Amino acid sequence: MDTEKNEFDFAARMKSAIEPARGVDDRDLRNAFSARLKQVAAKPDVVPIEFDGRRIEVRRGGTLLGAAMKNGVRLMHVCGARTLCATCRVVVESGEDNLTPMRGSEKFSLRWHLSVSPRTRLACQARVNGPVEVESVFPLCGELPNG
Repeated sequence: MDTEKNEFDFAARMKSAIEPARGVDDRDLRNAFSARLKQVAAKPDVVPIEFDGRRIEVRRGGTLLGAAMKNGVRLMHVCGARTLCATCRVVVESGEDNLTPMRGSEKFSLRWHLSVSPRTRLACQARVNGPVEVESVFPLCGELPNG
């Protein structure tokens, strides 16, 4: 009988040690988490990226250039996204594995324009699969007109 009571007391102490403190109200945290989960679930194919220090969103599979243009980030692209001029070059700060692999035409254009760094990509060709941070090599100044 005595061992049974000791086991019961031990189990009660273990249970109280595992359970969180009842005095802490985490309702706000749960509500914030729930709101963020609903927001992410509403747009499953949208990926947040950081472009020249600005946080923007891009459609999964879209190009970095397309994301920049849709979000008002000015980025030079003289050839009209045809992999010719390499003016839309960006340096990938982080998340390079979340971009599509470099194709031969992109490699050729970068070599032709003497950009041989493995972190340099053409924004017109790099498609986004996950979060990345990039800095443009040739940013444009000023604001884009609305409309």
